Amino acid sequence: MNMLAQSVNLSVTLKEAFAFSDSHETLWLLEKATGLTVTQLRLADENAVLTSEAKNLFAHMIEQRRKHIPLQYILGSWEFMGLPMECCPGVLIPRGDTEILATEAIRFLKNCPDNPIALDLCTGSGCVGVSLAHFCPKARITTVDINETTFALAKKNAAMNGVVDRISFVQSDLFENISSRFHCITANPPYIPTGEIAGLSEEVRQEPVLALDGGPDGLDFYRAIISNCKNYLHPDGVIFFEIGDTQGETVARMLQDCGFKDVVIIKDLESRDRVVRGRIEG
Repeated sequence: MNMLAQSVNLSVTLKEAFAFSDSHETLWLLEKATGLTVTQLRLADENAVLTSEAKNLFAHMIEQRRKHIPLQYILGSWEFMGLPMECCPGVLIPRGDTEILATEAIRFLKNCPDNPIALDLCTGSGCVGVSLAHFCPKARITTVDINETTFALAKKNAAMNGVVDRISFVQSDLFENISSRFHCITANPPYIPTGEIAGLSEEVRQEPVLALDGGPDGLDFYRAIISNCKNYLHPDGVIFFEIGDTQGETVARMLQDCGFKDVVIIKDLESRDRVVRGRIEG
């Protein structure tokens, strides 16, 4: 098998490699180090010896994990909505929680008239915008982020998934450089209260503070978006927010106070509040 050597001069076998890390991560790291698939690794002889190249790469990745570098940054990619997404330091890691946001927006866009247009705020890696474009081929997507660095990664992810021609990338502080109206807006803004940042896990603190810090109460971005978004939605347009699991009722009330109708809190797979949706009347 490629990247596995039978030389007895090398000291790390597959069995020994599994002792380096928690088992749920080891297969991913070995997959990266050896170039073998998870299935191939599971079927391999546990006494097979890693090549020098694979052994060194695996050891380097284990050392990174010991320094609390996120697994996704080490692997360089992660799956979101079944799609491959590149990951790199300086950009928020795509998470399963955000798939709830993407799924709800996709469901809405598929029921829209032909050629709907959507705006994805705080796009980061582009995982939401790319997913909307992939699963809603008639839709046009505009992605917005204030950080120019994220666009290189978002464009890579769009190109890798074959949707770069249906996504516009706009560097903007929320709506600052936006002039169109949209059938729906999605947003996964920073929502962690400033005072809680220092108490996050060492891994999460490796991610950009700009993508985490939502102000003193975690709601600064919701206020800014809700106070302006009516000017950027078509009649009967819908906004979808990802939220922290204690913020559902507050964000829902903010939308209602701003005149939104049909406001709904949507739970994730663990029954925690995760998305708030609201419609602006036509």
